[in-house]
Amino acid sequence: MDKIALRRRNLRTAIDAANKKLGFKSDVAFCEHYDLNASHISQLINGHGSFGERAARNLEKKIGWDSGLLDNEDYSADGSTPHSCQTGGIHIAPIEFRSGERKPTNVRIPIYKDIKASCGAGIENFLEDVSEYLDIDPYILKIMGIQTKPENLRIIYSAEYSMYPTVAPESPLFVDISDKDPNALKNGNVYVFTHNHELRMKRIFVSYGSNTVKLTSDNPDKKRYPDEFINNEQLNEINFVGRLELALVKP
Repeated sequence: MDKIALRRRNLRTAIDAANKKLGFKSDVAFCEHYDLNASHISQLINGHGSFGERAARNLEKKIGWDSGLLDNEDYSADGSTPHSCQTGGIHIAPIEFRSGERKPTNVRIPIYKDIKASCGAGIENFLEDVSEYLDIDPYILKIMGIQTKPENLRIIYSAEYSMYPTVAPESPLFVDISDKDPNALKNGNVYVFTHNHELRMKRIFVSYGSNTVKLTSDNPDKKRYPDEFINNEQLNEINFVGRLELALVKP
């Protein structure tokens, strides 16, 4: 099947699955929910509109589907797709935040779906555009073990295995952006930071007496994920994003 035909088929399948799961009575209701042009969506499905790479990715992003879903040849007729993270024999189910009934007491936490803090070498990106918000009762945050104020929280995602087993790949990360002063770090905690245009995540140990700072991965394979050492002056060159409060998915 050619790429365009595959996208049209998968779009039809995905909308049918969404209608069934979310209770939409028609494609028009689906489009109204996601602020889509129903006529344009009908054209895409029926082969009357252009359905290129950019259009497919933009549509996936707007609806909140995984990037590349419409190009997935294994996308099944029942609306399921094997998009769980599978690396090194470990299967991790993806987490999707869904908005429920909004309560006056709920707080809104910005989510950045496209931003991943590499636990290894790092990847270049930063907090820019909010993908969506998590509406949640502050009491639930306390049950989850989060101590900081909700307005200090941002949600990004992890990548790679260097913080394993503390943090699993693709785990949503609750980051406290109020804790980022390099002179007041909580020793031994995990921090997200940018350095040399890379967004990284490491456990940080500061030894003020010896002017030594250790950046370490929790993965016990130190040949693959060796400890890094810098001095206190170099620590001040790092731009801290915040401290990891919670990794939602653990192995």
